[in-house]
Amino acid sequence: FYASPLNLNPALTGVNDCSYRATAIYRNQWRSISTPFNTYSVSFDTKLLQAKLPKDIFGVGAMFVGDRSGDSKLTMSSAMLSAAFHKGLDKNRRHFLGLGIQLGYTVKSLQWQQLAFPAQFDNNLQDFNLNQNNGENFAKPKGYFDMQAGLLHQSAFNDMIGMMTGFTVYHLVQPKETFLGDKNAKLPMRFTVHEGLRIRPIKNFYITPNFIFQYQNKAMEINFGTGFEYHLQTAKTMVVPSIGGWYRVTGNDAAVVNLGLQAFNTRFLFAYDINTSSLKGATGSRGGFELAQKDAARAVVN
Repeated sequence: FYASPLNLNPALTGVNDCSYRATAIYRNQWRSISTPFNTYSVSFDTKLLQAKLPKDIFGVGAMFVGDRSGDSKLTMSSAMLSAAFHKGLDKNRRHFLGLGIQLGYTVKSLQWQQLAFPAQFDNNLQDFNLNQNNGENFAKPKGYFDMQAGLLHQSAFNDMIGMMTGFTVYHLVQPKETFLGDKNAKLPMRFTVHEGLRIRPIKNFYITPNFIFQYQNKAMEINFGTGFEYHLQTAKTMVVPSIGGWYRVTGNDAAVVNLGLQAFNTRFLFAYDINTSSLKGATGSRGGFELAQKDAARAVVN
């Protein structure tokens, strides 16, 4: 979640130690027991008006998210634009309070012909016959406009400890989302709280604990863990290998291992979920893998 900032919180737009940032992330889950669930996203964000706002941060960005899951190929495509403003709370630029807004459009589709319904059960065959009428009244889903908003507080207490706390509300306008034409089917708001620390106990070595809590319509998810980085300056670039571990608490779901490497302003991350829930008997403890890439660079400011 921390490797895809514009998905996590629109207030993270423009929050980086460079002038612009491009990210890409891909996740593949449940390949061991079903048609895999695939999720992918790309984003770009940059800072603007740096000369006119020397003590503050103003950033803009764009993001695309896609998802396809299950035999019915339930597909989601979403394009978002975001902007964020962070007010410097002190003259040394160590403390910021920011607000971010995200606006976009989402389209979903479903190949319901690939699904089996009770009305299609054939007693003679003792099996489902997908050529029979399924008894459902499917309507072509309409795309909808969506809106997210987020708050972010950043603090660098000293050269050794930094902290970031965020809160995001998704689907603020509660758009209608239905495959059956239900006019009252509103998408419930989702709430996220995330926290991150950056601790440098000794020279060149960093510890980066992270936490996230998500809630939507009585569904809840909690992830927590930490990463370890070592910064090695070579003649040509800074090389940063990293390793980490996380645990998804809700439902005793999964342990996550993470490996990363950064060089020449590009960071690659690999994560793997080891399924620990009651589903592990079917999955063989195989959950899903995730790949992420972040490119960042400094631009000349006039």
